Amino acid sequence: MSISPYQYQLLNQSFTTLKPNFHCFCVSFYNKLKQSRVSMTLPESERHILSLEYRLHDFMQQCLINLPRQHELTQFLRQQSILIAALSPSVKDISTFCNSLLEVLKVHLGSQFTLAVRNAWKRALHVFANIIKSELFGISNVVQLDRYRNQAAARLRT
Repeated sequence: MSISPYQYQLLNQSFTTLKPNFHCFCVSFYNKLKQSRVSMTLPESERHILSLEYRLHDFMQQCLINLPRQHELTQFLRQQSILIAALSPSVKDISTFCNSLLEVLKVHLGSQFTLAVRNAWKRALHVFANIIKSELFGISNVVQLDRYRNQAAARLRT
C-alpha cells in the first residue's frame, strides 16, 4: 500500500502543525492509551513520559521521512522494533495505539483534520502497523501468490 504525493504532503503539514504543541499532544495521547487499557507497559513517572515524548517525536518524524521509500521504512522500523518490543505490546495494542493516535490527531488538529488528512494518516498508520506486526509477531497481511493459486485451484476442483 503506497501513499500518494498529496497524502504525503498532508501528513507532513499536519505533523508540522503538531510540533509547537507536541507536549500537549503527547499528554493527550498518553491519557488516551491509559483509558484504552492497553496491556503494553506505559511509563508512570513524569521523567519517563518526557523521555518517551522526545522519542515519539523523533520516531514519527523518521517514519514520515522514510514513508515514501517502503524498504527504508521497513529497515527503520525493524531497528525500532527492539525498543517497541521492550514495551511488551500485544497485537491488539498495536491497533489500539494506531486508533488512539488517530483520535488524538483529530482533537489536536481541529478543523485541519479534514477527511483527506484523516485518510492519509489512516493509510500511513496501516503501513506502520503492518510492518511492526510483521517484525514483532511474524504476522503478515500479504497473501503469497503460490498459496492463493493453490487455494483457487482447489476451489475449482470441488
